[in-house]
Amino acid sequence: MQSPMTFEICRALTQLTRQLLEAGEQATETHVLAKGQVYRVAVSLEPVPIEQLPDVIQRYR
Repeated sequence: MQSPMTFEICRALTQLTRQLLEAGEQATETHVLAKGQVYRVAVSLEPVPIEQLPDVIQRYR
């Protein structure tokens, strides 16, 4: 199981998701510099089918 993300990371990802959707995009790639290293970052948005929502919600309990 993945370790839980901090509130700040979840908030930043929510903001990024909103910006991507407002721009009509569902994926992006870029490079970032962090702690002296360059990282490739790829984000893709995949809508969750309604029948899977109970499983998703359960993961956050």
